[in-house]
Amino acid sequence: MTSEVVPLRVRTPATQRLRRLHGVYAAGTAVWAVSLLAAVLGHDANVRQVLVLLALLASFLLMWLWSAWMLWTAGAARSGAARSGTRWET
Repeated sequence: MTSEVVPLRVRTPATQRLRRLHGVYAAGTAVWAVSLLAAVLGHDANVRQVLVLLALLASFLLMWLWSAWMLWTAGAARSGAARSGTRWET
């Protein structure tokens, strides 16, 4: 067992920016989903508008999932150090 102390939550500037972007991507996904739903249910959208909304929804959804994956892998790397006997600071 080592006496090394590792912070419980990795707070690098890149991780903080990614956490903020994760929230932006989640909000964008919700906004584009609601917009698409309103356009389809309102029966006033043409095909081009629906395709643009679908493309925006898909891109924000992919970015949201990518950021979730990156944050999850950063957490998995952190828990791997915990299994190796590294002590975590709260």
